[in-house]
Amino acid sequence: MVKVRVTCNKNIIERFGVKKPEGWDFQYINYPCSDEELVAQCKDADIIFCGPVDHFRKEVVEQLDNCKLIHSLGVGFDKIDLAATKEKGIFVCNNRAVNAVPVAELAVGHMISCLRRMPEADALIKAKGVDGFNESFKSYQVKGQSELSSRVIGLVGLGAIGHAAVKMLQAFGCTIKYYDVFRAEEFEKEHGLEYCTYEEILETCDIISYHVPVLDSTRNMVRKETIDKMKQDAIIINVARGEIVNNEDLAEALNNGRVFAGLDVIAPEPPTADHPIFNLTEAGKARLSITPHIAGTTDDAFIRMSQWSYENMVRVMDGERPINIVNGL
Repeated sequence: MVKVRVTCNKNIIERFGVKKPEGWDFQYINYPCSDEELVAQCKDADIIFCGPVDHFRKEVVEQLDNCKLIHSLGVGFDKIDLAATKEKGIFVCNNRAVNAVPVAELAVGHMISCLRRMPEADALIKAKGVDGFNESFKSYQVKGQSELSSRVIGLVGLGAIGHAAVKMLQAFGCTIKYYDVFRAEEFEKEHGLEYCTYEEILETCDIISYHVPVLDSTRNMVRKETIDKMKQDAIIINVARGEIVNNEDLAEALNNGRVFAGLDVIAPEPPTADHPIFNLTEAGKARLSITPHIAGTTDDAFIRMSQWSYENMVRVMDGERPINIVNGL
């Protein structure tokens, strides 16, 4: 019998009724837990089904003697020691692009929320009722507002989510630029994009949306030095990973009225009470649109995640090579 040990939330996996491979032993283990407890619960597993931010460190991987596959429910896999799994001969796979459309949707939603200053209006109206409604209306008359069609959008990263964002943004008629370490010339020509350096994105774009993984080269891409190069009132969108943004520097820029930000992710998660983003001034809060890391967690995406994961598990147990291998095995 194939033994699958699952660190994911049981409700997320079970509530959509996606059919599992028949006759397999699926067990939801106690997680989060210590590395020692994780080994004890997974040591006999043929397959481990984990969340995109669940930790599988080297010390754990080295003791998984029966494991053939560690499969991420989502796209993320940066908490798994890829070198150790490769050495051990364990496939690590993710569900690449499974939630590209919903993540892109939320990125565009945050763009509009920031551009139309919805957090400020929402907070004022709820706090002061009809007086807040009238005060907010007058504020819009004084400050004005812009349409997305008149903005220059800069996408940092043009993977699956970036591709989906381009197709959505084109409906608004805005100018789209992008930066990526790999230039997508065919897609670029097809969709009328302008390829730029990261410096050019910072200096010329009204809205900058980040769609990159966590790497040494992407940590703190948004920091004081890069914010200083942005336009006044530039909108920063991060629906990728919290580590891309320097929390203190962004908080300072929001409080000082330098930028707007639309965030779905922060680091660390879960956050602590002293996190800079949760201790903004009232002026800073008015410039922030925030959601709790839910960009890719639509019901539709979760159904696809389970389906694709089970199909990959069957491939491995049938002796076939899985798809979406991320550890170079």
